[in-house]
Amino acid sequence: MELWTGFTLGLLGSFHCIGMCGPIALAIPGQNRSTGAMLFRGILYNLGRILTYAFIGFVFGILGLGATIAGYQNALSIVLGVLVIAFAVFPHIKLPAKVNSVYTDFTTRITRHISGLYKSNSRFSSFFIGLLNGFLPCGFVVTALAAALITSTTFYSALYMALFGLGTLPVMLMMNMAPGFISPKLRSKLRPFSSYFAIIIGLLLIWRGYSMMNGGHTMMH
Repeated sequence: MELWTGFTLGLLGSFHCIGMCGPIALAIPGQNRSTGAMLFRGILYNLGRILTYAFIGFVFGILGLGATIAGYQNALSIVLGVLVIAFAVFPHIKLPAKVNSVYTDFTTRITRHISGLYKSNSRFSSFFIGLLNGFLPCGFVVTALAAALITSTTFYSALYMALFGLGTLPVMLMMNMAPGFISPKLRSKLRPFSSYFAIIIGLLLIWRGYSMMNGGHTMMH
């Protein structure tokens, strides 16, 4: 998958992040301090998120490499593309009860640890909050991981997710510095564009798998 799509998905998806990760960012200790201190903690928080995204990308890159060796990468690309489009078009699809139970338990554990870090007076606590925040699953992280999974190497997979994280950086950093810089009305107008781009990602995944299955060549890494 072309690396620029990771950054673009992060940039457009960041308007969704305001609703999910925004409250975590706003609750970072030290938000009532000087502008410099707020910026420092905001950078540490986002650095933690991006490093976690890159780590998860690396792990998924290993899985993707295994699928390539086994000869399943092209079929996997098509299946992932269909799933990405389905969840972008129907975002309220209900997960199976068992999957939902695992998801709820996992997110509860993560948020519990994050809550504990809020009580810390350490200036680096925001970094660890970001590290944990990166493990909280959301639709756009999953979409980025689907694209990262079918990249050619573990390095590209990690880089793809890092670029996704960098794409979210401008909006998320502004959340730390000026929480009201984007009104709810404007956010609601911008949010659909992230879903549209997720659909494009899904179509690219399908095209890549179909093209390679039929002996075609692709520019996608």
